[in-house]
Amino acid sequence: EGEEGGDGPGIHTAMLDEKAAAIHCLGACAAYGGASFAPHIEAVMVPLLGCADHFHEDVRGALARTLSHLVKACAAAEPPQPWVKGEAPASSKLGKATRWLLQRSWRTLVSTFKDDDDKDTVAAAAESISEIVLLLGPSVLANAPWHPASTDPLVNGALALLEQRHSCQEAAQDLSEGGGVDEEEDHDEAVWEAVSELLTTLPKALGERWTPHLERLLPALLPYLREAHPLSDHALAIGILAEGLNHVEASGRHHLPTILPHAARCASAPDPTCRQNGVFCLGVLGAHGGEAALAQMQPILSALQQRLSAQEEDEAVVRDNAVGALSRIALSFGAALPLDAVLRAIADRLPLTEDEGENAPALRCLMQLLHAEETRAVAAPHMPALLKAIGHLLAGGGDGSPAADAGPRPCPLDAECEAEVRSFLVWAAGQSPQEMQALVMDLPRGREQVLAVLQAHQG
Repeated sequence: EGEEGGDGPGIHTAMLDEKAAAIHCLGACAAYGGASFAPHIEAVMVPLLGCADHFHEDVRGALARTLSHLVKACAAAEPPQPWVKGEAPASSKLGKATRWLLQRSWRTLVSTFKDDDDKDTVAAAAESISEIVLLLGPSVLANAPWHPASTDPLVNGALALLEQRHSCQEAAQDLSEGGGVDEEEDHDEAVWEAVSELLTTLPKALGERWTPHLERLLPALLPYLREAHPLSDHALAIGILAEGLNHVEASGRHHLPTILPHAARCASAPDPTCRQNGVFCLGVLGAHGGEAALAQMQPILSALQQRLSAQEEDEAVVRDNAVGALSRIALSFGAALPLDAVLRAIADRLPLTEDEGENAPALRCLMQLLHAEETRAVAAPHMPALLKAIGHLLAGGGDGSPAADAGPRPCPLDAECEAEVRSFLVWAAGQSPQEMQALVMDLPRGREQVLAVLQAHQG
């Protein structure tokens, strides 16, 4: 008898809540226990996987989230070898226990993403897959049960969602009767965010190997850039395309004529997220578009200049994105651009504080152009601004005033860029020791950090 006193069979929701809570609890233990939880993983996997086909979506969703926590705990106990974008998948880079766990959990996660009829559960599976790929890199795909085509099921699931024929979407029934993508469909935000995260994570791992998948996705993404679609759809589509093009690099340059008009329109959209993604896409197209990009450079630079000049309150992050876009383009084309104006636009806005990740391409741009003999003269006036930004970032970045209980911030640059910065400082000091010493002593922030780099080299 049901809990409400009816005559027919009922569902004891308290038991369902307990089961979902128990699965969530195991995931929390793995998340917070890390490597110390690893010895318990094998024991919990059998009862967990027994819930993969449970009739209630809360149980399936809890399982999808928990499996990623287990993989992270396992990887913490036997750290995988560092991975490199685009490398050939090799399961040998993963530990024995991690391979064992992936062989039992990956199929469940991918099947849930592809076939589940509940949107939140599909989103949970997509998020977990993204987290695992970002942690383990291409090797996770080599260890999948369907290697070597292990990316295909993920792309197939994403295509089903984009084309509104996934079993979790109400529009799937309409499409089966001959309809197209519904421009007025009320997209579930959790699903779209998860799909976007997945389709921007996979190219980070696969690099140029993402090219054939980008070719498949492009026709499904372009309809979301139609003017009749909401700006949130525009932001989703142009963001996925930009991230994919950024990582396949020259392999995607033939798409520039198709995507450039959409990127320019998104870069001036009323929605700030759409503007951010559009500006990023302009930078990617300019940087990797080759001769076709050079032929379209004037409209690309004009669109970026509009964002640099905008003064709206919500424009600060977009301005940082525009600086990053200019920097990527200058890295690719150097003296073929009007460098005096381009470098002034970059240097005058350093350091970037709203989107600190854009400091890396800006620093690389100035350092490379200062290092190259043919561009050193035009870049030289910006050496003080570059050193000021380097000092600021080596001292922790941010706004320069960390909270009293937070302590000093670590350098926001990634390890590769920080190593490039240190090498550049040593090179610059060797070129003109006295001038460099004067510039360093005049730094408003980060003087000690820069001096430490130079002294470590001398030692």
